[in-house]
Amino acid sequence: MKKLYLLRHAKSSWSNPALRDYDRPLNSRGIRQAKAMGQFFQKNAFEIDGILCSGAQRTRETLDLILESYEYRGAIEYKDEIYATSVSALKKIIRQVNFDSLLLIGHNPEIEALAEDLTGEFLIMPTCMLAVIDMEQGKLEIFTRPE
Repeated sequence: MKKLYLLRHAKSSWSNPALRDYDRPLNSRGIRQAKAMGQFFQKNAFEIDGILCSGAQRTRETLDLILESYEYRGAIEYKDEIYATSVSALKKIIRQVNFDSLLLIGHNPEIEALAEDLTGEFLIMPTCMLAVIDMEQGKLEIFTRPE
């Protein structure tokens, strides 16, 4: 793999305490964040071959809103293994795909820790933060949260 796009899901709602963490939806801020990220992807004409997304509600909603603006026609796979996992498990998932470029949408602290592990940089990834990593050089190319 040449390029890895790591994205933490957009801001989620805590308004319903009866929901399992896995089932929490985006809140209004998260909806705005995800739409802005979709526009950012489209504006930058990111060439992504595959998308792996956690099966959690907030990650699925984040991806759906990104795809409203970003013209993407490649493979999308939802994996529950991305939710509440470890950096080593995420690295294993990434190694199993056969794409030149991959977007991985997941959760903290794992996404943040994976970005740090792959780049050697201390990174803080609030909601809807994107880290684009050149995997051949282990170098951070983009680190942003457009809003």
